[in-house]
Amino acid sequence: MQQKPSKRRGEERSETLIIPHITKEMVETARRMAEQGATRAEIEQAIAAMQAGTPVPKKPIVQPQEQPAAPPRNTAAHNDTVIIPTSRPRYTQTERRAMLEEVQRRQAEREAARQAEARAEEEHFRTYRDREYGKPGFTPAAPAPAAPAQQPAAEDARTLQMPAVQPAAPTPQAAPQPAAAPAPKHKRTAPANSYKEAEAALNERIRADHILLSNPVVVRGLGLAPVIGAALDGQRALMLCIAALILVTFTRMLAVAVCHLTGNRFRPVIYCYAAALLYIPTYVLLYALFGADLTLLGIYLPILVVEPAIVKRMEFSELEPVKEALRHGFNNALGMCVVLLLVGCLRELLATGAVFGHVVMHNALLPLAALPAGGFVILGVMAACWCAAANLYTDYKHEEVRRLYADRKH
Repeated sequence: MQQKPSKRRGEERSETLIIPHITKEMVETARRMAEQGATRAEIEQAIAAMQAGTPVPKKPIVQPQEQPAAPPRNTAAHNDTVIIPTSRPRYTQTERRAMLEEVQRRQAEREAARQAEARAEEEHFRTYRDREYGKPGFTPAAPAPAAPAQQPAAEDARTLQMPAVQPAAPTPQAAPQPAAAPAPKHKRTAPANSYKEAEAALNERIRADHILLSNPVVVRGLGLAPVIGAALDGQRALMLCIAALILVTFTRMLAVAVCHLTGNRFRPVIYCYAAALLYIPTYVLLYALFGADLTLLGIYLPILVVEPAIVKRMEFSELEPVKEALRHGFNNALGMCVVLLLVGCLRELLATGAVFGHVVMHNALLPLAALPAGGFVILGVMAACWCAAANLYTDYKHEEVRRLYADRKH
């Protein structure tokens, strides 16, 4: 049952400490004792004592007891004490020496393996550098015989003190055997000794590549008239290829052979007459292969006689061997054939949608390709892409030479 508020308030007042005639000093004393943790009975007893005029009893102050001093530390005994860990076994001096030797042996093996790997990498690097950028026509010399080992001085002195030995009877000399035939010498590549030699070898390789890096048509601009005016389709390009292959190769070889006989004089006349003489059998061969279709080439077939790709060599004063002339002439002709076939087939495909008469597409993408103007455009775009790719490759090779010969400045 709920009690009345008045009754609850009376009960609360009964719990309150009611002290009549309280003074300010009593209040301060009660507050101080409450802060010190005194109980209610102790506070009432103190206030009652203050009202009665008796002194307030105080709690006895407990003095802290002095702790006995620690005994002095035995420093000598501590220094002589050695703590031996029990988590691992204790090794003897011999075992420690063996462990140290084992660690040193493993380190030596790792160092030897690292040095062997470095030597192999360096050997591979030098082999690649000498193979790619060496000087042709080099034959390595035979290794020098090893010098006989010299005996020490003590051994010589002991030999002098020995008694002389009687010489043995001379033995009959054997018949001299015929010397063995020398092994054939192969052409090898001498390692380039400097950066300049490697750079010169690379430039020579680039100049000798007449198919890709130094193509006579798209790189040097020779033989443009037949490519633009006559290579309208695959068949005409094939006829021009055969004619160029015969004229360029054999004109150079025949002219060089005649120049060897004349002492390298009258070079322009010799080159022109050699090309004119070779044109007759070339025309006969082409007529036997293609018949009346040969007339489709028009004036561009006989104009090959004075084509710069054929007679350009007469401007150089140095005289090359006949074998080198045959090789360079064939490479130049092969480079012209590659461009002739590419341009002819591409123009036929863009103009008619066919290649060598076989239909590939039913729509003509660029009818202008059948005209000389279209030939100029197609050949210009092809030359730009070709030269860009060739320049990227040559720049990469030059940078590779610089990196390989970075330690050699001259």
